[in-house]
Amino acid sequence: MLYLVYRLKLTPAAEADPRAFWNWAQEREKWFYEGLDTVLATRWTVRTVGSDVHTLEHTVTFADEAAWGRYRRRLAERSHDPAWEERRTEQGTWWQILDAALHSDPPVALGFDRPRGE
Repeated sequence: MLYLVYRLKLTPAAEADPRAFWNWAQEREKWFYEGLDTVLATRWTVRTVGSDVHTLEHTVTFADEAAWGRYRRRLAERSHDPAWEERRTEQGTWWQILDAALHSDPPVALGFDRPRGE
């Protein structure tokens, strides 16, 4: 698996109106990833301890590098549509991208998931 990981700093507008921000984020995720079938999963976490507290970490999961490449090509195609690009760039109202990185799984099976207790 390949994981594209973004660290996002919320803008003053997002911090001033968190309800509007989270509503926008939910709608944007539906809109942005619609039709991008190479995306297997997305995950969002909020950093609560450490440097850059309250930044978002957004992970996008792909099966492999070829799937990530197809995703990048599709985004490049979509960016030629002025309406799509205008909607995409409204993200600047809500967050600043601090950095992005690609992660992959280690060569051996590590990690586990436990069911949540009741």
